[in-house]
Parts: sequence; C-alpha cells; structure tokens
Amino acid sequence: VFDNRFRSRYIVGPVMSKAMQPDWALPKDFLGNQFMQRGATLAELAQKIGVNPQGLADTVARFNVFAGTGVDEELQRGSSVYDRYYGDPSVAPNPCLAALDEAPFYAVRLDPGDFGTQGGLAINEHAQVLREDGSAIDGLYACGNCSAAILPTYPGPGSTLGPAMTFGYLAAKHITATASAAQAAGNAIR
Repeated sequence: VFDNRFRSRYIVGPVMSKAMQPDWALPKDFLGNQFMQRGATLAELAQKIGVNPQGLADTVARFNVFAGTGVDEELQRGSSVYDRYYGDPSVAPNPCLAALDEAPFYAVRLDPGDFGTQGGLAINEHAQVLREDGSAIDGLYACGNCSAAILPTYPGPGSTLGPAMTFGYLAAKHITATASAAQAAGNAIR
C-alpha cells in the first residue's frame, strides 16, 4: 500500500514514477484486479483489494506514527544499515518510512517468491560452512543465496550469480582435492 506522494516519486515494480508514467498511460492490465489498485480514499482502496476498511485505516495510522518517530515497532524497517542504504536520504528521520497521507492511495499485489538475502551461512575461501569459532564443518558447503554475501553492497540484479558460480567451483575443487587426498591416504595404508 502506498500513497500519491510515493507513486509520484518512485518506481513500483514495472511501473515508472507518475512523472514518467501517469496513471492514464499505464497498460490497461496494470491498473485493475491483476496488479495495482487505486482508491480515492483508504476505504475505497480497502474495498477494491478485499480487506477490512477499518483494519487498513488503523494499519496506515499506526504506520504513520512509525514514520513520524522514525522507529518501525512492527517490522523494524530502516533499523539496519542494509535497509537505510536503499532508503531515500531526503526522508527523515528514517529514510525507509514516510507517512501515507496523500490521496489517491494505491495497492500492489505481492506474491511470495525468493530473490536474495542479507544473511546466510558464513563460509571460507573453499565455500566450507564455518562454525561460530571460525572452524570449517567438514563436508558442508554453501554458495549463492545460502551463504552470507561476499560483496560489500548490492550492485544490482544478477550480482549474486558470479559469486555463486565462483564459490560453487571452489567448493567442487575442494571436495575433489579432499577426496583425492583421502584416496591417496587409503592407498598408502594398504
């Protein structure tokens, strides 16, 4: 759920900001039941998206309090450096929270999926998963979004693919080297 101010300033999925793509210029399938709804009031928006109007009004009012204080007591938006990096530095006191109070109001349908992570298993240069003390767990490897990010920032879509392939390769090299060493040790014992 977002308001006209947000719609005017930011891209929402495939929809450009209102300055670049006004509502009248949206593809007909975008503004309707399948993707995005618009309501002159929160109550109208609630009716269009099938939620309780009072519940939506109460949720937005609570969110607006968080935007004013800069502290999201429910979802902790903007509480990490990672969040704030992608926020709008012109919004204060929290670059990730701005009040929703400018009509019309919009809602975009979101379906669950996976994209990335800001966490994951710590690994070494061989992609071995590490214990808390920094020692490697024999036989356990991780790469891609299962492992902690190795890049200091997120440069953009696809940037996790190179490290995933690289660490997959490094894991395979380590596994085969370990297997070869074990086989050689077994042959030496015979």
